[in-house]
Amino acid sequence: MTLFWRAWATIMLVNLVVLALFVGLATLRYAGIDAGLTGERLSVLAQRTAEPFAIAAGLGLSLGQVRNAPAVLERSRQTDERIIAIQVFAPDGRVVHSTRPDVPARIDQELVRRHRASAGAPWLLEANGRFISGVSIQGGAGAVAGGVLLVYQRRHSQARVLAMSAQLSMLALLAWLTAALVGWLPLRLALAQEIGDCRRLEQAIEAFERRGWRPDGVVAAEDAPRTEHDEAFAGLLDAAERRYREACRSLPPPAQGGRG
Repeated sequence: MTLFWRAWATIMLVNLVVLALFVGLATLRYAGIDAGLTGERLSVLAQRTAEPFAIAAGLGLSLGQVRNAPAVLERSRQTDERIIAIQVFAPDGRVVHSTRPDVPARIDQELVRRHRASAGAPWLLEANGRFISGVSIQGGAGAVAGGVLLVYQRRHSQARVLAMSAQLSMLALLAWLTAALVGWLPLRLALAQEIGDCRRLEQAIEAFERRGWRPDGVVAAEDAPRTEHDEAFAGLLDAAERRYREACRSLPPPAQGGRG
């Protein structure tokens, strides 16, 4: 049965590794899809927020001269409670309007570089547990008058990914346990002949060792003649044999290879 248990344990270990890889890859894929969908939604919202400012910039007004800017930004912010802040900034990164009074006077220079590198296209950045989405505000003659920045909580997205990962892990564990139970009998039947051969080989080796331990005419205690001398001698041999086998089982496995 040692052959069967080793084969069964190996198969179950391989199945567990495959399922773990599947869960990990599926989680990463889901996280990427979720981030992409969130970025698209934020980009649409940023573009809608930028439209009134683009109209004013097209008329030759500066972004700071848009009188209803606070109302426009607040209306956009109220579309989703997970929006942390919405900011309108000039091309040099100076914040012109914001839904929060405690924001710095300028946005981070890394965001300014990212905005300039986008060439007017919407962009998305994940940093410090937040989604940051930006879009350009086009002014007159195709010039860039500034941009709109949305800061969005990432915690809700992470919770969705973790919930999906936990659910997928539970299903994978259930599938693994089902495979372990269902696959036991087919594997046992498939290895029946090999298990029988190994058992007969072990019996032959044991018989050979028992004969080597006993001189001619001496048999095991249970088969010994009913004489006190032979029965006592066979009992001593049985005890010595048991100690020998226990000592063999306690020895470490032999090292692979040898010295060159």
